[in-house]
Amino acid sequence: MHAPLRTPRAPPVALEPEDLMSSVHEVMGSVLRRLAPTLEEEGITLGQFWALHLVSSLGQTSLTSVARHLSVAPPTVCGNVDQLVRSGFVSRHRSEQDRRAVELTLTPSGRRLEARIWRAVGQVMRSATDELSGEDVATATRVFRELRIRLERPSVELRREAS
Repeated sequence: MHAPLRTPRAPPVALEPEDLMSSVHEVMGSVLRRLAPTLEEEGITLGQFWALHLVSSLGQTSLTSVARHLSVAPPTVCGNVDQLVRSGFVSRHRSEQDRRAVELTLTPSGRRLEARIWRAVGQVMRSATDELSGEDVATATRVFRELRIRLERPSVELRREAS
């Protein structure tokens, strides 16, 4: 384990919220690039992983609900879910409440797959934060949790710039 790097702190610079979003986007892109070999070894695509994760997170859910959470049309998700079903990671079954509805659930094999991939994500993040101070990691975690809480409030509305 390396000793945390102590980089001199620059004076605070006023940044726009868009700068934060850009940084989040860049970090997520880097994490996903590092995760690509794990997904390839597991034989699934990134789209399949996100569908698998949503089925896990939502519990018994529908294809439409997974698509809504991914902000895509149901046909876009359908191929990913079909492959997850064929691979034995997700099961489809008729709803007990509405026999016309089809529900998706994770199989035990799907749970193990998801756990392996999240362990790989954890390893990527541990490697990336290894040389950061505990204080910096704690601050970043606190800020992102607070942003999530604020963004999930019903009162948060998008501001439109005056044209």
